[in-house]
Amino acid sequence: RGTMADQAGQKQPYDYQERYRHVRQKPLSVYSVEVKGDERTRPGLFAKVLDPVYRASTLDELRVRCVEANAVLNSYDIFDRVDIEMDAGPREHPDSAKVTVEVSEKKKLNLKGGAYVSQQGEGSMEVSVGLNNALGYAEKLDVEFIKGHERSNSCTLAWNQPRVGNVDVDVVTRAFQQVSCSKRLSSFDETARGISVTAVGGGPATVDYSLVWREIADPTRLASKSVRHQLGHSLKSSVSYTYQVDERDRPVRPGAGYLARVRSELAGVGWDPQMTRFLKHEAEVQAAHTPAEGVTFFASAKLGAMMPLGQNAKDPEKGTCIADRFFLGGIGSLRGFEPHGAGPSDERRPPPTKAAASGENLITRDALGGDVLAQLFASYQLEPEWSKLRDIGVYGHFFVNAGTLMPWITGERKRVSGRELADSFRASVGVGLVFPLPVGNIEVNYCHTLRSRPGDRVKNGLQIGLATALA
Repeated sequence: RGTMADQAGQKQPYDYQERYRHVRQKPLSVYSVEVKGDERTRPGLFAKVLDPVYRASTLDELRVRCVEANAVLNSYDIFDRVDIEMDAGPREHPDSAKVTVEVSEKKKLNLKGGAYVSQQGEGSMEVSVGLNNALGYAEKLDVEFIKGHERSNSCTLAWNQPRVGNVDVDVVTRAFQQVSCSKRLSSFDETARGISVTAVGGGPATVDYSLVWREIADPTRLASKSVRHQLGHSLKSSVSYTYQVDERDRPVRPGAGYLARVRSELAGVGWDPQMTRFLKHEAEVQAAHTPAEGVTFFASAKLGAMMPLGQNAKDPEKGTCIADRFFLGGIGSLRGFEPHGAGPSDERRPPPTKAAASGENLITRDALGGDVLAQLFASYQLEPEWSKLRDIGVYGHFFVNAGTLMPWITGERKRVSGRELADSFRASVGVGLVFPLPVGNIEVNYCHTLRSRPGDRVKNGLQIGLATALA
């Protein structure tokens, strides 16, 4: 009897949810919106984002507008923390609300550095310096320097302006100078100087425009006849469109889902008849499925086609620019072949002396790349028994890899046929260990080539490399 009396005397907890349901549609007005912690960010940025909050007419609408404003402010990526608090307005203004926005801005200066290895085997050092929201417009200014151990290097100045016009579109403007060294595999260097503008929306699409002045040079003095036809300057003005859908459960070693990516590029936008002109399409797809614990089936495919336009289509000896073509071979591309070791090639000029050839370890044929590409990969991925390897994400795989690469125009100015494409397929099988990294996968494989073509650089046996493109 005493227990029942005690329970009756206790105060029941206040039901805030029930109270909110009763007043959620009650009319109100926003009395004030106060921002705290905005040391560098301009008031105009907050005014644009918070303007819908002022127009809220009910408590529920105010809640929705505050949640939306919080998401928009976080999307600028200039704050470590964004908190929005709603409270009742002053007593002399009944049915009103006060909104307080408190932010913590990220640090202004960013420094990054690292060492990387490309799929072609060239090591590089990267240093970047960035200013984050220094002027208060949520802008990001980055200067990046990359130096390769061969001749490759680049310098890039990038300005990233998020949510241009207060819509979900980020615009990145870059000015750059880049030297891409392909002398070891193809006897040429490409020096590119230009600008690019990229628009990235909240959806899956990206639009890019670039204007680049390029020079193809032969630093080896040993380039093949086909590469020598490519030497000189050219102007490239191009527009590209990329559409990507990613439904994978995770980007590194997915266990379920798929990724699809389509990219189209039109070069020759302008009135100069001498500029580089081509139409290029690429399509990639990846899929993963886990039929049993510790076992994952992974498959991927890539198709590409590049068609020369204008004067380039009338010159079969030159065709498309070698710097724009597809290449095939190496880990991440076609295992069982050396990097850029599969596809069209041409014999280099002999070095002046045998000592020079042996001293510089020169390859005898230049990889020329191609305009039509098909690439397939399938693997069974198994988790290792050793727990220490599993803890760092290492797994084993059995794989089958196939691919082909052809020029758009073959002999006698004929377009490549489907039969020629099928006859030119290469294939390999193998087994190995994969070490996942944020920038790609390091693979240690034992490969066996099933089919190759004359002129290919085959890599049977142990092959170690980094897969950064198509896994």
